[in-house]
Amino acid sequence: MRRDVKAERVVLAVAKAIEAKFDRGDWLTLGYETGYADRVREHPRLLRSLDWNDDDYSGHVLDMVEAILRPSGRHIGAGPRRISTRAIDEANFAIVERMLGLSKWLAQHEPVLFSDIYGSRVADVGVDELQAAAKQLGLVDVDEHAARIRRGIRDDPAQAIGSAKELLETVLKAVLGLHGNGPETKKDIPYLLKQANITLGLDPAGARGSDPGAEQRRKALGALTNLVNSIAELRNAGFGTGHGLSQRPTLDVATARLAVSAAVTAATFYIEAHAAEQG
Repeated sequence: MRRDVKAERVVLAVAKAIEAKFDRGDWLTLGYETGYADRVREHPRLLRSLDWNDDDYSGHVLDMVEAILRPSGRHIGAGPRRISTRAIDEANFAIVERMLGLSKWLAQHEPVLFSDIYGSRVADVGVDELQAAAKQLGLVDVDEHAARIRRGIRDDPAQAIGSAKELLETVLKAVLGLHGNGPETKKDIPYLLKQANITLGLDPAGARGSDPGAEQRRKALGALTNLVNSIAELRNAGFGTGHGLSQRPTLDVATARLAVSAAVTAATFYIEAHAAEQG
């Protein structure tokens, strides 16, 4: 999400997507995830107007989205109403963004709102494809990293690079079956990449080591590995979030985009290779 976007445009975009996609169960799920379940159930008209396809449903959706995304916003139910001047609640926005597949839906159905909220379509650096691949394997953690990358690539390159490194670690550990926070999971990216290649039979001695194009694939993976390793180095050098730095050096958006694009491409490849191996 762009830092300079008007909060009202975000509320409108989310409301339009919810009106098009949500059913009663989706509303209740959103309520439980954001802490607004009681307000969703107790709203005098929201779920009723949805069930009966009433003309006033759109207005009630806007009311509830305003309440969830801008917590000091409109009062729901009795009493006077006031409009909030507060910014969007980013935690709640991340939840609705994930539930709705918001950027993809806006790009297809509301391109003007997409541009207002996310900027250029190019900036998504393949995140939609990554999320689609991860969903097939049930890697739910990928959604959180992808959402942070999507928000950060334009406005907070350090956040995007930090999230890109975490994304790669999440995917590679999933391929290797390393779960939780035990000592066996404390591995760096070069080690994880090497072991993932062995696990998936992509190394020269592996099951896929003699496939047509295997040598060229290894060369491509080698080049990609160098890019991926540079992401970890950028982050460790202080260009990405982490390590508690108080005076962080800045990185230009073009370099951040290159690093993040490599991370997303690598993560998508390993997810799809893992899916093929399982299949």
